[in-house]
Amino acid sequence: MSEKVVVGTRGSKLALAQTEKVLSFLKAEGYGVEIRVIKTPGDIMKNRPLHEFKGMGAFVRVIDEALVDGDIDIAVHSYKDVPSKISGVIAAVLERESPCDAFVTREGLTIDDLESHAVVGTSSLRRRAQIKRYRQDFRIKNLRGNVDTRLRKLREKQYDAILLAEAGLMRLGLDRKVRYHPLNPEIFIPSANQGIIAVETRRGEEDIVSFMNHKKTAMEAEVERVVLKELGIGCAVPAGIYAKFDGKIKLFCEILSHDGKEAVRVEEKLSPKTAIEEAIIIARELKERCGGMLVG
Repeated sequence: MSEKVVVGTRGSKLALAQTEKVLSFLKAEGYGVEIRVIKTPGDIMKNRPLHEFKGMGAFVRVIDEALVDGDIDIAVHSYKDVPSKISGVIAAVLERESPCDAFVTREGLTIDDLESHAVVGTSSLRRRAQIKRYRQDFRIKNLRGNVDTRLRKLREKQYDAILLAEAGLMRLGLDRKVRYHPLNPEIFIPSANQGIIAVETRRGEEDIVSFMNHKKTAMEAEVERVVLKELGIGCAVPAGIYAKFDGKIKLFCEILSHDGKEAVRVEEKLSPKTAIEEAIIIARELKERCGGMLVG
């Protein structure tokens, strides 16, 4: 590989903001860098709900192929978008920012204060199910587009509230400009790896970025991903998986029906030394309890 590192990424403001964080690490190590923007199916077909995309993640496949073909040296992803099977390897994760969902309204209302029958926008089946469970009176409407587009639709009163990842607002510097309330991640359990930036390399080239790996975040991410893998689900099944490392690892998991009326939940404390093994057992038990709920 040349001294210059070619970094592949999506072209949205959020994706580029995430990539800049990775570039800052590379530049500090003396690497020259070049950004290569790659359009993905998820960027092009913005009117389709994400769960309708088949196979490898809607925001990952094309970038993954560019890495294999040698068009780029590393790829930067939102880890929650990365499927369990990729061609390369996740060689580093940056320190996790907020794992929380953000409940955004024009007036700064909380989820409890918003009026009955309000229209809430989200493209996530998980968020839809969790909100319906919490407030059956809300009307949920599909919402796609980048963060700016979603916020514009809120301002235009197409929605009374929208749900976004708080980490995305923080990376774009919008957390002090937008009126929102973070949802408790132990109640509204986020998607696996939400709030984590992942850096992918080809196998055998992990040393390019391994120096920037954040160990605490990596442990949380690995526990969440092993649960996701054991459950064998994608974004077509409403599921929250969240690991919080604070001495011990606290693991929260839930599988929901699409209407939010049914949910199977587990909450366990794991030992850091045996966390992966314990998480696998927990996931298998959860899978048995869920039955048909795991069919998207």
